[in-house]
Amino acid sequence: MRAQPIEPPGKIETSEKSFGELFADLGRETTTLVRQEVQLAKAELVVSAKQTGKLGAFVAGGGVLAHIGVLSLVAAAIVALGTAIPYWASALLIGALLVAGGAAMARYGQKKLEGTSVAPRKTIGSVKESALIIKDHAKWNREAH
Repeated sequence: MRAQPIEPPGKIETSEKSFGELFADLGRETTTLVRQEVQLAKAELVVSAKQTGKLGAFVAGGGVLAHIGVLSLVAAAIVALGTAIPYWASALLIGALLVAGGAAMARYGQKKLEGTSVAPRKTIGSVKESALIIKDHAKWNREAH
């Protein structure tokens, strides 16, 4: 089986089109391309915002647990002052564990948020690729005329 020769991607037949028509086509296609890139950027930003919101919930959850820990520590101080039995020790231990858990959650969420980028990476890559294709078409058209 013989391999068929492959033409360059997007090869445009120019034998029937005038120079002005080619520029008009370029303008229309560029407008369409820009609109599609904007739509892609919007979609990426929505996904990124949702992910950032979820990670923000971890930070908030860590803050809530730390607050509960502080309340437990306050309860431990009250029990310690009110009685001479070891109730304060258990309240202190629970409070310390809640504070540690809250701090760990908040730090986890913070680290994940630091690694999150809101830049539309797919759109940036697509724009770069489109620019190369347009550049190649322009070069091909110059060489053809």
